[in-house]
Amino acid sequence: MSAVVRRLELTPSERRAAARINATLSLMPRLKADGWRLQASQWANATFGGAAQTVTAAWLRRRGVRVETLRIPSSDGGVPLRILHPPKPPRGVVLDMHGGGWVVGSAGLNDHLNADLAIESGLAVVSVDYRLLSVTRGVLLQHAIDDCTAAGRWLIDNAAARFGTMDIFLCGQSAGAHLTALTTMALRDEGRLDAVRGCVFVYGVYDLTGTPSVRAAGRESLLLNGPTLAADLARLLPDRAEAARRSPDVSPLYATMRDLPPALFMAGDLDPLRDDSVLMADAWSAAAPSELIEVPLAPHGFIHFGGPVARRARSEIRLWLDRTLHG
Repeated sequence: MSAVVRRLELTPSERRAAARINATLSLMPRLKADGWRLQASQWANATFGGAAQTVTAAWLRRRGVRVETLRIPSSDGGVPLRILHPPKPPRGVVLDMHGGGWVVGSAGLNDHLNADLAIESGLAVVSVDYRLLSVTRGVLLQHAIDDCTAAGRWLIDNAAARFGTMDIFLCGQSAGAHLTALTTMALRDEGRLDAVRGCVFVYGVYDLTGTPSVRAAGRESLLLNGPTLAADLARLLPDRAEAARRSPDVSPLYATMRDLPPALFMAGDLDPLRDDSVLMADAWSAAAPSELIEVPLAPHGFIHFGGPVARRARSEIRLWLDRTLHG
């Protein structure tokens, strides 16, 4: 069995808008590991700042979205969560893992996307403020994985009491999609996936040794620094050789595919990580229905950049969530 692949057909005006956005992105800094600690703040502001700043607490209140923050217990200090409650009783709950290369971002980074789900789809969204990798603070990739898994356990245990529903979705983008996949596998192994109706993975990373498109990425890559991308992934786990980075505990592409919920994958044509989504969608289809949406003229991170292509992609995600919720 293989994934169902569907390609978005863009209108001429959508293509022109995408080209304008990409021209702007070509002038922006690329994220690479050797400058993470120094350029992370500048990169995050340039990449996500405009979209994030359009969503304020007052904007959310006017649209009936209530924000709640709390810290759930965990084995090593607790995990902060940011919850967006929809205007009406929720139809379901999304557990969201934000992107940012594992080193930048926060739960509030996705407020503009999560508010869309709350308002348009009637879903509560629980976003995880997982620990960001930091050499100076001694935060490792495993800490981020542990935080997201703890949040998944908490939501499954508390969804009925807090939200009045046990229809749960796990969603993530980029590094967050990687963490979402690992969280799903961990919850599966613990026998906790009964309430999880589906997963949404947007331009994720599933092989930390680098898929073919990662290894072939060049200087023309947008947002990510193509020539160093494979090496940058290796720096996430400096104590592991390449073979060990293929272990399922860090590279979900190599996990056993069984007893999984339906999944939607989304990848852009211009994303050097596109093969991750292609390969993972096919692998996932061995265990559950899997759909891959290919987005023309879309670089990594495109769903944050506004414009008609991002709106189309967000609409496709809402439609998939709605279809899956109704069985």
